[in-house]
Amino acid sequence: MTITLIIILFAVALDRFFPDRGRIPPFLWYEEWARGVEQRFNAGTRGQGLAAVAVVAGPVILGVALTRYVLSHVSYSLVYVFDILILYLCLDLYRLAHRALAVSEALDGGDLLIAAGHLEGMTGKAIPDITESAIAQGTVEAVLKQANAAIMAPLFWFIVFGPVAVVLERLAAMLDRLWGHRSAQYAEFGWAAARLNDLLGWIPARITALSYGIMGSFEDALHCWRRQAGMWSDINSGPLLASGLGAMHMSVCDDGGEEDTGTVITVNAADIRRAVALLWRVLLFWLAVALLMAGARLFGVFG
Repeated sequence: MTITLIIILFAVALDRFFPDRGRIPPFLWYEEWARGVEQRFNAGTRGQGLAAVAVVAGPVILGVALTRYVLSHVSYSLVYVFDILILYLCLDLYRLAHRALAVSEALDGGDLLIAAGHLEGMTGKAIPDITESAIAQGTVEAVLKQANAAIMAPLFWFIVFGPVAVVLERLAAMLDRLWGHRSAQYAEFGWAAARLNDLLGWIPARITALSYGIMGSFEDALHCWRRQAGMWSDINSGPLLASGLGAMHMSVCDDGGEEDTGTVITVNAADIRRAVALLWRVLLFWLAVALLMAGARLFGVFG
């Protein structure tokens, strides 16, 4: 546990001081390869989509596992360095926060088009409603969802199964983004990528949603989670958004009938900064818990 915590702290520190990875996207080559595989495999069936996922993910996972195995026979110091680098490449904490704050700053300056451009860069989707409230709402939701994919899920899988699992989680998220769209081209082919990402994100998403409540308004978070999670078709986005918006008092969940869907409050640039602050509180909370557990173990509290 202590070694794992040290690796996490080093990876987070690297993400802090080198968030742009030398201005070279670490998985850009992978996206280009995945697009090439999709062009060759995609004939509109789930079986082909499953085979494509195996083709593009299998060699990378095998390469990570073999590299770590070889390094373990050379020096465990190299294994720790390798683990730090892998986790660092799979985290995206500071870049997510920076992009969200860039939207907030653009909105404060009245530059709606610039703000919309930053948000489109975060989500990869066009912004149909270029108003301050719509852009701010979209950015807050992007932060709440991407905090799980870019931070909590990688940390969770690294702690549970190490670098191989964290790389698989990152690849699954990328393939879902590339292939999981609900369009005619990917309706069946993207099914395997989308379900794999849903599976790997299921437990971390609920831990993250619970964390939003712990670090925000716990009662409102759980109440909105219970009443509003079904508003979103994505099985992981629902708990994240319902709990996060409730934790920040940005969604009113009435005690009306079962048809009640809640009332969303008008959002502005300041709420984006609140969402980023919530993200930081969640991360610091779990790091503090890990430090306490490591300290307790070090001093023999857990035997």
